[in-house]
Amino acid sequence: MKMRAILLIALMIGGTYVMLQSYQEYEEKRFSEILAPMNAHFSSLIFTKPAIAGSDSKSWIVDEPSEIESLLYFLQNYHVRKLAPEEIDPFDNVEQFSISLQDENGNTLSIIVTEDLIIQNSILYYEIVDGPLNVDWLVQFFISNQT
Repeated sequence: MKMRAILLIALMIGGTYVMLQSYQEYEEKRFSEILAPMNAHFSSLIFTKPAIAGSDSKSWIVDEPSEIESLLYFLQNYHVRKLAPEEIDPFDNVEQFSISLQDENGNTLSIIVTEDLIIQNSILYYEIVDGPLNVDWLVQFFISNQT
């Protein structure tokens, strides 16, 4: 009987631990915390402008280190929250403005400009949670880097 009680208590403690871990996974954190696991230096920005009124979408690459640092500096002031799988529409084909940061290893971090910013790191999605977002800076950044 004592063994069952000990196993039941261990099971309850384990369940509580798993619940806390899953809760912490979806807490907000600084933008720089999602960059840390990548552990690489970004070497280029890839801008994508969606198709408008029958024209093709347009993409261009910027390799200027100062522009990459400028974008990272802008984003470091924000906090992000990991999106749960049910919050993501995998079949959403609406094209958006996007900026992709690519490192030397080929890893990509995409910033999708919607009502708020959605950040895609591999198969993980994050959203900016503190705002308001400085849209004027973002638009100016996009325009100044347009080729």
